[in-house]
Amino acid sequence: MRTPAAVSAVSDLTRNAQVGTTLLGGATVSVTDARGRPVQGASVAFAVTAGNGVVSPRVATTDANGQATSNWTIGTVVGANELTALVSGVSSTVVFEATGTPGPVTTISITPPSLRLLSTVDSLRINARSIDVFGNATTPGPSFVARDPTLVSIDPNGTVHALRRGASTYVLVAAGQLTDSVLVTVLAPGQSVCTGGGAPTELAVGQVLTGISGDGFCVHASSTDAEYALVPYFDSPVPGTTIQVEARPIGIGELPLASTALFSAAPRVAAPAFTPDYAFESRLRDAEQAQMPARLSAARTWYGANRTIARSLSTTTVPAIGDLVTLNVNATITGFCANPDYRVGRVAAVTDRAIVIADTANPPGGFTDAEYQSIGVTFDTLVDPTDRAAFGSPSDIDNNGHVVMFFTRAVNELTSSGASSVVLGFFYQRDLLPKVGPPGPCAGSNQAEMFYLMVPDTGGVVNSNKRSKTQVVSFTNGTVAHEYQHLINASRRMYVNAVGQTFEEKWLDEGLAHIAEELNYYAATGSSPRQNIDASLFTNPTLVAAYNTFVVNNTRRYQTYLATTETQGPISSTPNDDDLPTRGAVWSFLRYAADHVAAGNDNAFWFALVNSSTTGVANLTHVLGVAPDSLMRDWAISVFLDDNAPNVDPRFQQPSWNMRSITTNNSTSVPFGLFTRILHDGSTTSFQMVSNGVAFLRFTVPAGQDGLVALTSGGAPLPSTVQLAIVRVH
Repeated sequence: MRTPAAVSAVSDLTRNAQVGTTLLGGATVSVTDARGRPVQGASVAFAVTAGNGVVSPRVATTDANGQATSNWTIGTVVGANELTALVSGVSSTVVFEATGTPGPVTTISITPPSLRLLSTVDSLRINARSIDVFGNATTPGPSFVARDPTLVSIDPNGTVHALRRGASTYVLVAAGQLTDSVLVTVLAPGQSVCTGGGAPTELAVGQVLTGISGDGFCVHASSTDAEYALVPYFDSPVPGTTIQVEARPIGIGELPLASTALFSAAPRVAAPAFTPDYAFESRLRDAEQAQMPARLSAARTWYGANRTIARSLSTTTVPAIGDLVTLNVNATITGFCANPDYRVGRVAAVTDRAIVIADTANPPGGFTDAEYQSIGVTFDTLVDPTDRAAFGSPSDIDNNGHVVMFFTRAVNELTSSGASSVVLGFFYQRDLLPKVGPPGPCAGSNQAEMFYLMVPDTGGVVNSNKRSKTQVVSFTNGTVAHEYQHLINASRRMYVNAVGQTFEEKWLDEGLAHIAEELNYYAATGSSPRQNIDASLFTNPTLVAAYNTFVVNNTRRYQTYLATTETQGPISSTPNDDDLPTRGAVWSFLRYAADHVAAGNDNAFWFALVNSSTTGVANLTHVLGVAPDSLMRDWAISVFLDDNAPNVDPRFQQPSWNMRSITTNNSTSVPFGLFTRILHDGSTTSFQMVSNGVAFLRFTVPAGQDGLVALTSGGAPLPSTVQLAIVRVH
């Protein structure tokens, strides 16, 4: 075979073509050797180096004439396209260029879809563009003709001028073979802004109308200070999708400050001492998602054999108080099954359900054995029965009927000196894997259902961070309630139910763990869901202590969502997204869903979500019986409306918690903090929403007047995925 030395173009180097078309004859090059002779069998690589076009094949072989051809379809955007051909061993390349030109008119983009000239306005412009199939501006440009030339005149650029008042007409917009129209209404003095549109609707306080049109919704106000909110919800089936929305109000007034009369007054309470380090927990879950799925099959095989042996022996392996054990505390992804960091622990207490182990290197002044015994009893009588009732019993891979609670300074070491957030403790799926022996051993596993927990450090021995006994006890209970759900969820998927090849998606797994915290609050206080718990709880020291242990972090997470409702939602953009707004939203939505669809049998609802063969949205859909779309839309409306107006339909209420009252009277964060937009008469408000995002557009209408608000997306009518509701709160 001859050795390639040069490559040159056979087809034209520069061409013009309509966007999205395949160039006639493709792109052809010739490959020759050092003496100019054609080289047969040489591989020529073709690569698109500018534009969004495609080429096929990407690698072509030269024929007997030394030529190779690839079909080139240029990109869909008007402008430059480039294709580069290269041959291995040849320093030169061939660059083909093609300029994409727009295609014929397939759409006329018109903004706004309807036009109203108020009694004080003499002219407005219709913005129209000719668009090809790929969204490029094309020719011929639009032309305009008024059906009633006695009412309006129109310039070639689309500017409409009022010639008389008190009537409507259509302006025809034509481009190529296409025509469209815009309704133009010229208002006379005293006429309603709704003239020529839908009849004005008067809403009662607390009333909600769903399924309204974005073309223009008219509100009539009989009284003063009537406050409304237009609520667009983006019901896209594709997580992470975004949409641009514009709101154009006419005839509305300036919104007064919202009343706080509905908020109950209560003493403010001190902020809890610790903010959990959620980034650390997220890294743990990432490590598990990366490492565990490939190990599931082998682990299940081991578990089946292990159970058979355990049943035949009918023995348990519960250590005695004072026994020393060695446990691996490495919680990094690189140390998942390797690079163990061993610590020696002493069994300090054994209760009905817990084995409490204390690291022998813990700082002085820590818990006594009696205090460890008390912590174990709290697990036995509160956390264990609460989480088991809701989610099911965990596996028992170590055949002892207990959960290990390892109090170790290794957890304290994970928080740097003076850090604003603290690692309180964790569960790690690695410990559910077999430690030794085939199949699939994990040498770093502790082969136990267990938690790693912070220890008291009154002198700040570890990283100069002081931790009192009272603080550690309080946050231990909340941490274990949360992490126990993770343990149960993972172990039941792995071994008890042994279904599926993946674990629950992070956003839903975290949402259920936050539900576990809430359930422990109810159990600790003797309260129950659907009691609309408000700030009056802060008058009771016992309730305050339980709130700070089990609820305050749910409140904080929810408030991060309230500030970002347009760009966040309960369903994350990716399976592994578990940022704070997502956590706050999914906790609130799960509580709302249980309140509205579980018919009082909440534990059956939680159990079904944990004991599932599916994950994420598919899991929610299976348990709810329908896709969560409409329920999530109603929940999104409730975020604004709950405890914000009387006489609200129960479907738009959150019956378990009065979050406006709790957050307004709790000094741990700013009052409520829901982000809303105030609409201003005659001004366009633009914003972007992500799938499952919701916006709250607030406005008022002067007494005895009509107000109209129209919504568009990029100047075009709203797609059906943007669902609109309107509510009145005052």
